[in-house]
Amino acid sequence: MNIQINEVKEGSHTVVPSFSFEAGLTGVYADIKRTQVIMHQMKHKSYLHCTNEGLAPRLTVEETFRYHRDLSGYQVPLQEMIASFGLQHVQKTKVKDLSESHRNCLSFLPTFLYSGDMLLIEEPFDRLDEEGRQVMIQLIRKLADKQKTILLLGYNLEELLFVTEDIYRIDQSGFHKMDFNSEPAAAAEQEQPVIKIEKIQTKHEGKTILFNPPEIDYVESVDGTAQVNVAGKGYNCTLTLQELEKQLRPYGFYRCHRSYIVNLQKVREIITWTKNSYSLKLNDRESSVIPLSRAKLAELKELLGVS
Repeated sequence: MNIQINEVKEGSHTVVPSFSFEAGLTGVYADIKRTQVIMHQMKHKSYLHCTNEGLAPRLTVEETFRYHRDLSGYQVPLQEMIASFGLQHVQKTKVKDLSESHRNCLSFLPTFLYSGDMLLIEEPFDRLDEEGRQVMIQLIRKLADKQKTILLLGYNLEELLFVTEDIYRIDQSGFHKMDFNSEPAAAAEQEQPVIKIEKIQTKHEGKTILFNPPEIDYVESVDGTAQVNVAGKGYNCTLTLQELEKQLRPYGFYRCHRSYIVNLQKVREIITWTKNSYSLKLNDRESSVIPLSRAKLAELKELLGVS
């Protein structure tokens, strides 16, 4: 069974492109707006996990587990169920008196017991402490082992990586599979022919993350380090700005300032502040504004075909 996402537009702008997710555990790294659009579209097609739903505040943890176990017919001893949620030491506590992390773990109980073949979880590790996070990882993996189609929608890439490396990014052009590699690619042999660079390598939290050039909004120099900006987030790159300029030029990137390289496909507006001061406004998630050197203005207009 798979999850089919239908295209959603606002005027001529594509908010969510169409895509189909096959059975398995998949992460979607998206902003809040796109996440909410997907959740709204799928609310009648799959089981949506929502924090704190299905909990009676005056019941104890033990009573909550007993009620849902008996209702669902789940054939596991009560104490074993409670322990699997990491709540054995608070099983006599009323739901209303639990810590936020414990309450959020408990709220996953109905999802764990009642979800069908398709399941959507928004921000699975939201407001969980380290213990709660480890519990949630194990519970999600148990559901995945039952051959369910599970979609994790999150705004935090690092948290999605706790449970899967099968992660997609969304922009208006589509869903893009993200590449993760713990080791840098081996250096190419010196005699190899020159080919187009298909991936830009960045580092984040000990991971090597590879981006397709069209995904990149712009590159800037921050404290002497090149930072690749994608969907409102910066990723450090080991290449220099000069090296990135050379590699990205075939993909429509332009060195608009000594500290910036811009994806010309993302340029929405050339802003004139004064006779000698200019900026570029981008068509990205943040509507970023980056500087344009006065000496580059004429060349840029020629490249864009504007007067």
